[in-house]
Amino acid sequence: MSRARIQLVVYRNEFDAFRRTITAVRACVRHAVASGLVESVTVAIGDCSPTPSLDAQQVSALAAELDGVAALTYTFFDANLGSAGGSNRLAAEGDEELIWVLNPDTYPTPSCLSVLIESLAAEGVGACDARQLPIEHPKGYDLLTGQAYWLTGACMLVRRAAFESVQGFDGHHFPMYCDDVDFSWRLRHAGWTLRTAPRATVFHDKRPTPEGLPSGSEFEHESGALARLKLARRYCRPELEQNELAAFEAAPVPALNRAAADFRALDRADDLPAPMPDAAAVADMEQDYYGPHRFRYAL
Repeated sequence: MSRARIQLVVYRNEFDAFRRTITAVRACVRHAVASGLVESVTVAIGDCSPTPSLDAQQVSALAAELDGVAALTYTFFDANLGSAGGSNRLAAEGDEELIWVLNPDTYPTPSCLSVLIESLAAEGVGACDARQLPIEHPKGYDLLTGQAYWLTGACMLVRRAAFESVQGFDGHHFPMYCDDVDFSWRLRHAGWTLRTAPRATVFHDKRPTPEGLPSGSEFEHESGALARLKLARRYCRPELEQNELAAFEAAPVPALNRAAADFRALDRADDLPAPMPDAAAVADMEQDYYGPHRFRYAL
């Protein structure tokens, strides 16, 4: 049996949301322990907020929710490290063989962790992710083997050996958006296989638009566009980079215009990801979702 580390990077989250997620995690841990899949679990919360999201009494209350099930640690970073940098910092604080990266706005079903661990058991599988509800992620995967092109960081289980083989997430170039895409592609480039486990389900509290489409803020659109340009640079797609950059600059969308301007500024400052040799083979940038997808959300 392995030891597991469950990591939640938070930013100005409310206590009630913490409690809901911790309650769901408690059920997952109980299921995994009862199934003989883990021997011990630590839940690690890393706080990127300007001021602590939790006081000592609230931390104690959450620890009480996990009493006898898992240990709890709370680290106030006193800096906004982003989800990528926060995940790296939390991982460095432990040595458990399994790292479960979990968004604080997710609520995994009781069997979620168990199914993910089982999916990770095959030789060479470095990481796996769960199926999200109620808005299912459209990224594709092999329906027979589960083999995936990339994994979403909202609910991802990683072998520590795989995590450390690529030095974790790139918190500098991809602090929040597309950090999971880049991490996944670097894992594949290092020889690891990725899997999606559709029997592992997690509720991700994403709010749809009135039309029923996935919603996104201006910040998300801008950050996602900038991250896409950075991916094109790292994964040796100069023609796509230039085409996308020109399209973003010409678009009547301020978020895309800002992303293009930020990219050019980073380029002048020599602060873009260095191209990775022979990495284009693991990076599919022709698709909207960085790989084949099973369906589209459309009106």
